[in-house]
Amino acid sequence: MACGYTLRGSLLALLILSPLYALAAAEEEVDLAAMSLKELMSLEVFTSASLLPTQISRAPGSVYTFDRSDFARFGVRRLDDLLTFVPGLQLNQYRKRHRSIWARGMLDRYNDKMVLMIDGVRIRHLYYGHFSLGDNLPLEAIEKVEVILGPASSLYGANAFSGIVSISTREFSSDESLSATLETANNDRGKGTLLYNSDNFQAFGSYLQQDAPFREGRKSFIGGDTDQPLGEEFANLLIKGSPIDGLTLSMNYAQEETPFLFIPDTQDAYVDAESLVLSANYEQGSIETGRIESTFYYHLDNAREYEVENLGNTLGYEEYQDAWMAGGKVTGFKRLGQHVVAAGISWEHESAENTRYQRNYHFAAGYLTPPETGDLLSSPGISNDDYAFYLQDVWSLAPELDLTLGARYDEFEEFGGHWNQRAALVYTPENSQTWKLQYGTAIRTPTLREYLKVLEGTTFVPPPLEPEEIEQIELGYLYQWDNANLNLSLYRSELTNFIIEMPTPDDADEFFANTDMKVRFNGMEALLNVKPSERLNLRAGLAYLERADGDQATPYVSSWTGSLQMDYRVRPAHTLGFSLVYNQARDDWNSFSEDDEGSFYIANLYGFGRLAPDWSYSYGIDNLFDRRVYDPAADFGNKYSNERSEREIWLRLTWDMTL
Repeated sequence: MACGYTLRGSLLALLILSPLYALAAAEEEVDLAAMSLKELMSLEVFTSASLLPTQISRAPGSVYTFDRSDFARFGVRRLDDLLTFVPGLQLNQYRKRHRSIWARGMLDRYNDKMVLMIDGVRIRHLYYGHFSLGDNLPLEAIEKVEVILGPASSLYGANAFSGIVSISTREFSSDESLSATLETANNDRGKGTLLYNSDNFQAFGSYLQQDAPFREGRKSFIGGDTDQPLGEEFANLLIKGSPIDGLTLSMNYAQEETPFLFIPDTQDAYVDAESLVLSANYEQGSIETGRIESTFYYHLDNAREYEVENLGNTLGYEEYQDAWMAGGKVTGFKRLGQHVVAAGISWEHESAENTRYQRNYHFAAGYLTPPETGDLLSSPGISNDDYAFYLQDVWSLAPELDLTLGARYDEFEEFGGHWNQRAALVYTPENSQTWKLQYGTAIRTPTLREYLKVLEGTTFVPPPLEPEEIEQIELGYLYQWDNANLNLSLYRSELTNFIIEMPTPDDADEFFANTDMKVRFNGMEALLNVKPSERLNLRAGLAYLERADGDQATPYVSSWTGSLQMDYRVRPAHTLGFSLVYNQARDDWNSFSEDDEGSFYIANLYGFGRLAPDWSYSYGIDNLFDRRVYDPAADFGNKYSNERSEREIWLRLTWDMTL
C-alpha cells in the first residue's frame, strides 16, 4: 500500500512541476505550427478509401486519419482510446478484457463487423472473428491510422461491414536511429519499448506488465460477487527489412496473458494468446506507367482459455483456439486518360488446428467425474478458402468532380459467391467546400463459433447460417475556412440476415440464427476542427443514431455520443491538453436492473513536450473525475455489466538519438 501512495505522490509531483518547467524552457520553432488548417489538410493523404493516395478532403465516404503527432495531441496510450474520438464509433468493454468497436450501430460482442489491417494484412482471431486494439498493439510501433466508416466490401471483402481500421507501422528512417520509452502508472503499470531504425532495417520490441485497471466490488457476468486476479502481460516484437528496392519483409510477434474478468466467483480465469504474422509486400512502378502492389502473408493465431477452481487451486476448464491463416493479393494500377483503373485478385485460406476443450469443474455442478471433453467446433480441423477479384475506376469527370465505381466478387468455400459494389461522387465546386455522395454494400460471413458451435445439453440442430448483408447510402459535406473545418455526414443503412444469439427451444444452450426482419438505421455525424491561434487547437465530434424501423431501441448502443479535445502550447515545445468523451444512456435487455447504465462522460487531462533535443515526456490523468461507468455487455442471457477503467495517473519518457 505504501508503494502505491509513493507512486501516486511522485506522479502528482511530476504533473505539477512539468508545466512550471515548460514555462521556463527555451522556445523551439515547430515547422507546421504556423500553417492553417486548410494548408495542413491539403498535405494529408488518405489511401484506404480507394487504394490510391488521395487528398483527404476528396477521399470518398467518411474517412479519418491519425499520425504519430495526433497520438500525443489526443493524450492517448492505446489505439482503442484514440478511436473514441471518431464520430460514429462506440466502444464497449467486454469481459475478456477486449473492447468491442461498434460503428454506426453495428453491434456485436466481438469486433467482427469491421476489418483490421496492419501493413496491408488482415488480422483477426479466427474462432471469434475478433481483433483487439488495446495494449496488445503498442502505439509506439505505429506510424499512421486510417479509419473508413461504412460498407467497404467492394475493396476489402467480407467483414468490412461497417468499416475498416488500417494501420501502418513505423516507416524506415533515412538516418540510423535508436529510441526508447519508459512508462509508469498506478495499477502497477510498467511499460518499456525499444526501436532501432534505419533506411532498410527496423526492429521494435515492447513489454508491458500491469493490473487490469478495475475497481474492487465488481460483479461477475452472472451477477455474483467476484474477486479475481488482475495481473496481465503483453509482449511484442516487430522486425522489418527491405533487402531490395520495393520489397518489404516483416515479422510481427505478439504474446499476451490476461485475466478473464467477470466470471463466476468460484473460479479464476485467464486467456493466454500468441500471434505470429509473416508478410512480404512488393511495390513497383507508377500510376502513369503502370504500378503493381502485392502482399502475401502467413498468420499463426493460438489462444488458450483456462479456469482454475479457486478453493482447491486445480484446473477447472481448458480450451484451445488454435488456427492459422494465409493469403495474398495482387493489384495493378494504370492511368488511362481521365480514368485511374485498379484491378486485383486475392486469396485467403483459414484453417482450425486445435479447438479441443476439457471441463473438470462447473460452477453450478461442482467437480465432474469423469471430466467432460470435446471440441468447440462441430467440424474440427475445418478449413476454408476465399477467392476474389475486384475492379475499381476513379473517373475524373471534370476538375471538380470525381466518380468512383467499384465491384468485388468473392467465392467462399462455405458460403458461396457474393458481389459487393460501391459508387461514390466527390464534388469540389471550390477549394472551401466538398460534397460527397456514396452508395455501398457489404457482407459479413459467420465466424467459426457462430456456424460450428457445439451445443451442450440439447439435441436441437440449428439452421444453417447465411452471411449478413448491408446497404448504405451516405451524403457528406465538408466546409473549410483557413483556421477551421466542418465535416457533416448523413447516412441510412439497411441490414438483412442479421445474426443474433438466441436460446435453444429447451433453454439448454444458445445458438446463432439469421433474423428474417430488416433492420434500418438513420444517422448523423459531425466533426468540427478549429485553430483559433497558432497555439490552440479545438476538436469537437457529435454523432446521432436511430432505428428507422420502429420505436424499438438498439441494446447497448447510445443514440447520442460526442467528444471534445483541446490542446494549448504553453511554449513551442510544451503542450497541455484536455479531452472529454460523452455517451447517452444505453438500453440493455438483461435481468439485472441494478446495472442499467445512464449517460456518462470520461474526462482526461494530459501534457507533453520536449525536455532536451533527445528527450521528450508525456503525462496524464485518465478518467480525471474517477467516474464509475458500466458498459452493458453484449451477451445473451444472464449477464452483468462491465466497468471502464478507474482513474489512472501515468507518466512516459521518450529518448530518441540519431546514431
